[in-house]
Amino acid sequence: MIKQISIKFRDLLLAVISVLPFLMLTSCQKVINVDLNDAAPRIVIEGLVNDRRGPYNVSISRSGSYFDQPVLPTVSGAIVVITDNTGIIDTLIETFKGIYVTRKTRGFSGRTYSLKVLADNMEFDGTSSILNHVNIDSLTLVKSDIQRFDFGERDQNKVHYEIHCFFRDPPDKNYYRVRVFKNDSINTAAYRLYDDQYTNGQETELRVSNAEAGSTYRIDLESLDKSTYGYYRTLADLIYANPIFGSTPANPNTNLSNGALGYFGAYAVSSKTMVVTAAMVNTGE
Repeated sequence: MIKQISIKFRDLLLAVISVLPFLMLTSCQKVINVDLNDAAPRIVIEGLVNDRRGPYNVSISRSGSYFDQPVLPTVSGAIVVITDNTGIIDTLIETFKGIYVTRKTRGFSGRTYSLKVLADNMEFDGTSSILNHVNIDSLTLVKSDIQRFDFGERDQNKVHYEIHCFFRDPPDKNYYRVRVFKNDSINTAAYRLYDDQYTNGQETELRVSNAEAGSTYRIDLESLDKSTYGYYRTLADLIYANPIFGSTPANPNTNLSNGALGYFGAYAVSSKTMVVTAAMVNTGE
């Protein structure tokens, strides 16, 4: 299963807040009383460890209520510790307000990492494991067979190209996130989640990006554990759900304890780069 996702947790909070003025302006004849709880702020933790050389960051902030300005205040002065199953204990240093940086932690496949945060007289814990490091075997430029409708802005008969990523999926259960960097900038419009339910242990091909002549693309294939994948997947489900006519939005799944929002994840990452030249993409074909 492949899903596209484009909004981080903070962006989701802003999107919910932005819906409220729309609800108040869509009716001119009837007064609608919206009963929203001014919920107490909750700790929001975002941290990742991967199998590239660190340091790694953990950010801590507080959620806001529907009636606050859409800015998440940072949490300073917390105690943040990451340990792994080999006995390494790393007390992080706060380099900027609310940003805590590792000193000893190194990410390796097969290790499990535990996060402990002491803030607001409470303890928050999370655990994640780095599973298989899955190498990208190759990137290939493929002519697209998908009909594109550009509503007069482009030539609809123009040939389109895509970048496809090939890798060998290991025989055990695996979850992936694919991120695309175009000309060294992250493509925030979309990234892809992939569950190997139907390709377990097989050579796998994923369409990861549209291609444009004159651009350089770096593809990151991240191997996630189940809890980290679950966070991104439920976040995507919330984004695609109708926030007005659907059910009340919930928070994404989290592997953090004690009511904290966000996630602590560990993953392995493989990268490959493709330079798309004009000779590779013949737009007059």
